[in-house]
Amino acid sequence: MRDTIRAGDQSHVWPLPVEGCASNDWAAYQARLAPLLARRGLQRTVLGDVGDAPVWLLQPGVTAAGPRLLIAAGFHGEEPAGPWGLLRFLEQADDSLFARARLSFLPLVNVSGFAAGCRFNRWGENPNRGFCITEDGETPSREGHILLEHAPLLAQLGSDGVLSCHEDVLVQYGYVYSFEHAAAPGPFSHALRDCNARFFTLMPDGEVDGCPVRHGVVFNHRDSSFESWMMQAGVARAACTETPGQQAMETRVAANAAMMATFVEYALAAQAAVQT
Repeated sequence: MRDTIRAGDQSHVWPLPVEGCASNDWAAYQARLAPLLARRGLQRTVLGDVGDAPVWLLQPGVTAAGPRLLIAAGFHGEEPAGPWGLLRFLEQADDSLFARARLSFLPLVNVSGFAAGCRFNRWGENPNRGFCITEDGETPSREGHILLEHAPLLAQLGSDGVLSCHEDVLVQYGYVYSFEHAAAPGPFSHALRDCNARFFTLMPDGEVDGCPVRHGVVFNHRDSSFESWMMQAGVARAACTETPGQQAMETRVAANAAMMATFVEYALAAQAAVQT
């Protein structure tokens, strides 16, 4: 997204009736995540600290034989349905997904922005820019530097697919940025787009943030974002899902959890198709 039209210091906070807290409640988020680690067999590693806040990586303790997939959320603090949707996914997803795929997570990258309900981190930096060189000359945030230091590990954990969960507070439509080693969007892009469309009307054809969007998909848009960087690092496929900040928070959380499940299910089906 073009951050010139999204105020990095403007706070956006929503109530979460199901969770019984506000969308920026960092303490409640930590408390709810903790028991899910053991339930899903995940080991938590601190990749680094940004101020007094950790950048966490969750990895499976037991190595499955399935595709290596990385799901990330919380790069922008005014996009809380991604991190909360990740918790919903950990709570509700079918056990078979965790048994058949090697799932790793960056559950909440920008803690200071999340706690403030603001897009950027405490220092006014964009945690989803500066991962690779572009004409804009964008530089990494403090969180970005930590992720860049672990580039080989992250590329390995997401070698079969990377999903980055975002929101767009300016719109009432859902859409997807997708990346495939192809000339046009394929089943991967369409699966995530169609899942998003179960919850929201899709973005009309035209442009979003200067990028051409067609049938709810912005395809192979190269910038300095985490997902674009992961694609350049050689992962099989990547996507940045966008839920609309102008719609109900509960629906946005549910949509994010559903798109995570769709992402994993697609990778499992793609692997099975190759093996047959």
